[in-house]
Amino acid sequence: MNKTVHNFIISLLFFFSGICNLIYETVWVRMFNLVFGVTVFAVSAVLTSFMFGLAVGGIVSGGITGRLKNPPVLFSLLHGGIGLCAVLMVLVFPLFQGLYLGIHAVFSPNIHVFRIVIFLLSFLLLSLPTILMGATFPVACRIFSGLDEKPGKGIGILYSVNTLGSVAGAVFSVFFLLGFTGMKGTVFTAAFLDLCIGIAAYVILGLPRKAGAEA
Repeated sequence: MNKTVHNFIISLLFFFSGICNLIYETVWVRMFNLVFGVTVFAVSAVLTSFMFGLAVGGIVSGGITGRLKNPPVLFSLLHGGIGLCAVLMVLVFPLFQGLYLGIHAVFSPNIHVFRIVIFLLSFLLLSLPTILMGATFPVACRIFSGLDEKPGKGIGILYSVNTLGSVAGAVFSVFFLLGFTGMKGTVFTAAFLDLCIGIAAYVILGLPRKAGAEA
């Protein structure tokens, strides 16, 4: 495959990846608002988990991408995992609401302890999908740049298109998806898009490079 076409495809896929990530983040803020009320605490819980997961995922993934023989396979698996985690979380979230009430009954006399406990639970709930999100960036950079000694251009392009995708995802979720499909429908839509990203990465970018070895 021509390198220009190859890099355009991974850039396009990473643009849609950014859309999915911000759709999830927007929905998660809405979900936690239902539990905590529309407060800074709810937003902080989501943003802290989101940024921490991106950082950890990037560090872990960055340490192994140089050894991958077929990065698109890992890129595909990561997006499948993100979609699966997002769907599972929206399905089990009602249990978290009940847990919140139980913890409130125990710790409500000490509001600070209560908030710390709930914050940690929120953090754990969001950690896995956000770590997977963070892991996609180093892998995408490896796919774009290959083994080039100067991957800076690829990093800049992918960061830019992913950020633009994030902007599109925030706008699309708030002004269109949430109003027409609700929170569950919005998550399911993003998860389906993540699945499509994973399949496209494997079929278009992974199979041509497959040489009897797995990523």
